[in-house]
This record gives sequence, structure tokens and C-alpha cells, in this order.
Amino acid sequence: MIDTCTICGLRVSRGSLQTHLAEIKRRAQHGEGAWLLTLNTEMLARSVREPDYMRLMSTADVITADGMPLVWASHFKADGGPIDGRTTGVDLVHALLQSDDVPAFAIIGGKAPWVTVQAYGPRAVQACKYVFEDKVDLSEAQLSTFCMELAQREVKVVFIALGVPKQDHLASALRKRLPNLVLTGIGGSFEILSPGGGRAPAWMQRAGLEWFYRFGKEPARLWRRYLVSYPVGVWHLFKDCLVSRA
Repeated sequence: MIDTCTICGLRVSRGSLQTHLAEIKRRAQHGEGAWLLTLNTEMLARSVREPDYMRLMSTADVITADGMPLVWASHFKADGGPIDGRTTGVDLVHALLQSDDVPAFAIIGGKAPWVTVQAYGPRAVQACKYVFEDKVDLSEAQLSTFCMELAQREVKVVFIALGVPKQDHLASALRKRLPNLVLTGIGGSFEILSPGGGRAPAWMQRAGLEWFYRFGKEPARLWRRYLVSYPVGVWHLFKDCLVSRA
């Protein structure tokens, strides 16, 4: 059982990256399945204007803090205690693919994810059982195809690289149909981890400035996310902390 604290009405795990990595492997090995959601401030901003999305996120089995603002906010919460560091989609993909016992996994979405998988060596390549890079429309026909492919190939973990909120809708739909799978939305993680990608320096990650590093690399694509959605999410987080301290 993972300890949690309540942030903006969601039960967020207080565990570390290693805790979540071990939980994914345990569930995959025993066929328990789970939807693991990595929560960030963009998603919090969306939940303010879209109550249905908030309800969708609340159904995830495990929610981790993807972003230092959530970790910092946990220090002000009365219940549970502080979160033991952030767990991002990038962190999870990297940790799983470089481990000695990579569970059988599939990738839905992303840009050239197979290139990234190959960069992690033969264990990751052997464990990768299915890659789907075409358009995802969430139709019943496509969901049936996914379920058939994932079941036949005996996949244990599914990385969904579609961005918010599509990856969350797909994770929820697959969770209902294949309850033995471990599913997690990881956005552009495979692009960041690719040979041509790159993460922010460690000090920027610790300071909560990785968003600024990404924005500097792709301002035309990311300006709305970081200059509009990000502040709204941070403000929602700030108000939640004030209420909890009242």
C-alpha cells in the first residue's frame, strides 16, 4: 500500500521514484495491473476548467508528483506528510528501460520511440513487444485492436505517449478492458530520452525549472502550456495549500 497525501482533491503518492518503479514491476509480475498517472500543473489547470477531467484523473490507481511545485505543496498539507521527490514520465521510462529486468512493454504514440528503445540496448529491445505510432482516435474498433495486440503479445506495461488528455482517456479505457496491464501516460518522454533529445541540468530539475529549459528549446510549441496553463495550475495549487493551512 502506497502512502498518499491529498493535493487539490487528488490522492497523490508520497513515495519516491524507486518506490514507484518497484510497484510497477511488482504489479506487472503478478498481473495486478494499474493506471499510474503522473500529475503536473498543466493537468491541474485543465481540471479547473474541465470537471470531467478531474473526475477521470481521480480514478487512477496511483498518482505521482510530476513537478517540483507538487512536491513543495505537499510540505504544507496536514495529511500524509511530504512527497519523497517527484516521479515524472521521463524518470519512469528511463528507470525501467535501463533496469536489468525490463518487463514486457508496449508503446502507443510518440515520435520514433523505437530509436530511443534501441539506444537502451538489447534488454530493452527484447522487452519491447509492440509499438503503435499512427493516429489514435479512441474508437471502439481501435481499442479492440489494441486489446488484441497487447494480449497476444503478453505485454505487461504500456507507455502511452499521446499527451494530455488523450493519453489519460486511453489509459482509462484500456484499464477497464485489460485489468492486468500496468498503464502510464508519459507524454513526450521518448523524444526527450532519444539520442537527439536531452533533459535540463540536474540543478534546474531540483529547482523546478525544467519547464523553463524545455520552453527555451521549443518556445513556439510550448508557450501556451508554460505561459498560460502552468501559472493557472500553480495558482490552483497555491490556493489548495492556503485552504489546508486555514
